[in-house]
Amino acid sequence: METSVPSNDEIIQAVHDLRQTQPNLGRAKMLQQLKESRNWNLSEARFKKLVPSVNQLNAKDGETQLSVPKKLGIPEDALAAQLLYKENSIRHFKIYGRGEYNYGVTPNADQGVLLDLCHSRLIKKPRPKSANEKRSIANGSELRCIWDFYVAAAAIAGVPKADVGLQLEAEYGVPWTYLPTPATEMTGPEAAHKKALHKQKSLQMKRAMLKTAEGRRIIPVDDRGEPIWDEAKNGQFALIVVRIDKNEGLQEFGRVGDAP
Repeated sequence: METSVPSNDEIIQAVHDLRQTQPNLGRAKMLQQLKESRNWNLSEARFKKLVPSVNQLNAKDGETQLSVPKKLGIPEDALAAQLLYKENSIRHFKIYGRGEYNYGVTPNADQGVLLDLCHSRLIKKPRPKSANEKRSIANGSELRCIWDFYVAAAAIAGVPKADVGLQLEAEYGVPWTYLPTPATEMTGPEAAHKKALHKQKSLQMKRAMLKTAEGRRIIPVDDRGEPIWDEAKNGQFALIVVRIDKNEGLQEFGRVGDAP
């Protein structure tokens, strides 16, 4: 039978699923089992490089998936901490960093409304317990939307995707490996389509806002009266990411990219 070369996401997903049923399975046996059961063409060197860096299971300092959240300072009730930060700060959400700072994040106003809607829908649902319940939420648009913004903010802040994934799991109870490729990592026609669709919807909203006095005051327009589009400011993932203290997060130390 012809073998296939798996993508990184496929490997990560398979490893996570295998760890759920066989948590003590060694890496060599895990590789062999995945190659045989899935008919994969997967080298030992690639597997060794990928599994530790993504799953935090075999890092040099002895990290495990349980120890990483503690090192990041993620509290036991991570969702409550996120809600408290949102309530008391001027930012929309925060992500946890390993260094001196955590990071506060502000999206565009319209994207902030979308995030609020997704979050409010999620917290009305019972926290998932079974694998099927977790996969059901992972397949829904609400958590996928939040995940897209977490990954985008983490990339700006220099936070590893796996770290912000563990934060997402601590907050919403769904392993990040259950989620599809984030929008910011998509390429080709699919990425171009999503970008164009966001621009189309945003411009429609801005045109509607221009019918109000407040909209005419804040939305810049060209000579024809059409709203001006600036991808750097109006793009879906045009985020403001600032350094914040490791406690409540209410003290800020400048925008990422600027000197603290």
